[in-house]
Amino acid sequence: MPEHVLDVPAPVDNLRRRIGDLSLRLRTSGEPKPAEPRFTDYDKIRLPGGELVGRKKVIVMSGGCSVPTCTMCPFTNLNNYGISGAVSTESLLEQVRQTLQRTPDEPPYRVLSLYNDGSFFAPREIPRDVQLEIARLVATAGVERLVVESLPQFVITPVLAPFVEALGGVRLEIGIGLQSANTLVRETLVNTRISQKSFERALAVMSGLGVDPKIYLMIKPPFLTEGEAVSDVVESVDYLTGLGVRGMTLCPTRVSRNTVAWELWRAGQYTPPNLWTVVEAVRRVHERLAVRVACVNLRGTDFESVFPDACPSCADAVVDALMKFGETGEAADLPADCSCRPPLDVAALDHEAITARAARQMDVLERSGV
Repeated sequence: MPEHVLDVPAPVDNLRRRIGDLSLRLRTSGEPKPAEPRFTDYDKIRLPGGELVGRKKVIVMSGGCSVPTCTMCPFTNLNNYGISGAVSTESLLEQVRQTLQRTPDEPPYRVLSLYNDGSFFAPREIPRDVQLEIARLVATAGVERLVVESLPQFVITPVLAPFVEALGGVRLEIGIGLQSANTLVRETLVNTRISQKSFERALAVMSGLGVDPKIYLMIKPPFLTEGEAVSDVVESVDYLTGLGVRGMTLCPTRVSRNTVAWELWRAGQYTPPNLWTVVEAVRRVHERLAVRVACVNLRGTDFESVFPDACPSCADAVVDALMKFGETGEAADLPADCSCRPPLDVAALDHEAITARAARQMDVLERSGV
């Protein structure tokens, strides 16, 4: 083999590099934002045993994710990513203290979802001593369950064990954005830094400490078709149920500025999933477990995005039905059909075809000067 051929990267490696470089180049920090929670909401959520309880969801203002590589993630636009000194450890603690101060007019809740637009257990995002102080604050706040999020590489026994101990009787749940069980989809198209090995190791750590996993799966990551998106969800759910995971949330991709997904959308190379594709994905997996669908942003309530949609006569009803299904887990609560529902050709994940298509779509972006 000629020597120069050895220097030519494999198609997937080359594609991953191109997508990764663009994703990081698009990140922006914007103007400094005040050190106060950027989002607070109340809803109801099913516990692993099926009980429906009140939840308070808070996203504290932070310095953002320390590994901001994902092709669809908009959160660096919303926090103080890259702004030196914008968020102090004391401001993080004060935001948590304020969050835990119950007021007479707020809805009752037993679950607190406390997010930081990144990995709670990453020391560059939340220092270890602050993590433990947050656990001690939550332990006395009258909640039964705390939910945080983290990449799996930060979920290690020396960090998690003292945190669980500091929580006392509060049950811990850790959300991990696996996004897909398919290596090509997860590591290249989504461009997340999660390997199968690190993910399964984190699950073992959580199991050993009595921590519940909550796994996020994307519906139609960038570069996939509607039909491939359904196959991706089904295969990912099969993989996770095989590992004994029961807590899963399906996240329909929304398109936000300063992301690869946004540039693909602007170039006519990508659209968010049709709401009926979301429904189809749910129908195909609900018998194995009652997945939830992340609906909070399907109506544009959190930030500027292009959202999964259907026709004007059914879109709101579909979202309402998906929200109700998230509470009941009953297939009968999924929406009825609509004449707008497009034909859906569910397709297998052909790595070679997907890689070639994604490379062509990246060519379009690069020719446009992105």
